[in-house]
Amino acid sequence: MSKLIGRANEQAALAAALDSPEAELVAIYGRRRVGKTFLVREFFKPRADLFFEFTGQKDASLSQQLFNFKDRLEQTFYQGTPIPRLASWNEAFRTLAQVVKVKTEQAPDNNIVIFLDELPWMATPRSRLLQALDYTWNTELSQLSQVTLIVCGSAASWMIDNLIQAKGGLHNRITRQIRLMPFTLTETRAYFKHRKMKFGLKSVIELYMALGGIPHYLRQVESSKSASQNISSLCFSPQGSLTTEFERLYDSLFGESEIYDKITRILANTQQGLTRDELIEQLGVHSGGSINRRLKELQEAGFITRMTPYNKSTKHTVFRVIDPYTLFYLRWIEKAPKGVFTRTNPNYWTNKYQTAGYKSWAGYAFENLCLTHSHLVAKALGIDNVLAQAGNWNYRSPLHSKTQEGAQIDLLFDRTDNTITLCEIKYHVSPFSVNKSYAKELKRKIEVFEHITRTKKDIRVVMITLNGFKENTWSIDLVDQSIDADSIFS
Repeated sequence: MSKLIGRANEQAALAAALDSPEAELVAIYGRRRVGKTFLVREFFKPRADLFFEFTGQKDASLSQQLFNFKDRLEQTFYQGTPIPRLASWNEAFRTLAQVVKVKTEQAPDNNIVIFLDELPWMATPRSRLLQALDYTWNTELSQLSQVTLIVCGSAASWMIDNLIQAKGGLHNRITRQIRLMPFTLTETRAYFKHRKMKFGLKSVIELYMALGGIPHYLRQVESSKSASQNISSLCFSPQGSLTTEFERLYDSLFGESEIYDKITRILANTQQGLTRDELIEQLGVHSGGSINRRLKELQEAGFITRMTPYNKSTKHTVFRVIDPYTLFYLRWIEKAPKGVFTRTNPNYWTNKYQTAGYKSWAGYAFENLCLTHSHLVAKALGIDNVLAQAGNWNYRSPLHSKTQEGAQIDLLFDRTDNTITLCEIKYHVSPFSVNKSYAKELKRKIEVFEHITRTKKDIRVVMITLNGFKENTWSIDLVDQSIDADSIFS
């Protein structure tokens, strides 16, 4: 039985590459620990007649990389018999192409998968790896219809610059590209179920808001512990693997990791996100040319998203952090007393978990969860068959204005059936109910929205809650529909 959970689109793309009547060059990229290597191995090993895998070694010299490559060639194709030393990547790839060609001649119906993992680590300075691989693919491997070549890497900026958005070289040779993203919450539930772990939906949400959908992080969750106990041991114990993960994360993904770290921290400080100009101002830089590229790379890696607020032009597009682990680390792990990580203190997170500060933060994290799963929200609302643009809306009143207050809509769907669905997102352990003051605030928010946007569309108000909604006299004429986490993620 396959160990793969979810990844339906990615598996379909890999299957199409394997079944293609022509040679295929597939580029896969995604952040550290997201499961790229696992996906390739689990998918291709049962299906490929011959599977060759080589993994680049971080910070290794060219000679060491070539020695390792030679060793893998010997083990895969020569039954361990030594072959001559490889002096360059040109020679290494030519040797690979020659032995692969022999294998295709011996068994014309067999398919051969070549997997080069962590390609950025293979490309040591002045190694000319890309030029060698481009030449070998173009002159040799691409002529062999049985071959599927997979190039993979965690260093998002390198993969994007040298493969995905490069002007020449391998960019023109790539037949398919896969950006592997973290598990959705639905895939995370399926993952726990596959491991026979009996977590209810609320516990899965609690874990997801701290760890995100990174398979390597989720693999360390223990079924014998509650959600909060798992978070405590992984994030706030002396041996917790996620206490220092953030420090390694950006170094493994980006060159000049300090600027990416700084951008992320600035964006994480504001719940509504920042425009490009606002970010440049806070960074204190004069030119924003390189910022565009870095924002794109952070977005490609799944750390941030860009949203154009309803009724606004693209110059008002805001960037906000959506990666759950990043938000959790910056808010809780980094700010925890240092003593927590030098001694066993199992009650630290249990106590924090009960505070008003956590509940406030959890509200924002749950809002992020709904935003990143807006397609499931639309399905739960029954509007997934109506063309709708999902977004948010924020109005800041003019400075010193006494007549018009600001207002914010967490999530809205601008629909083609002359309707706008305004969603209020509430994270409450018990069923949420509207009181007098909140009803007044919600009415004002709707009035400001209608006045500022001047929309002529019908307005429908939806309450999205964690654990249900209790209708009362304050909500009966105000809230048109309610959905909870069960109806969204079931």
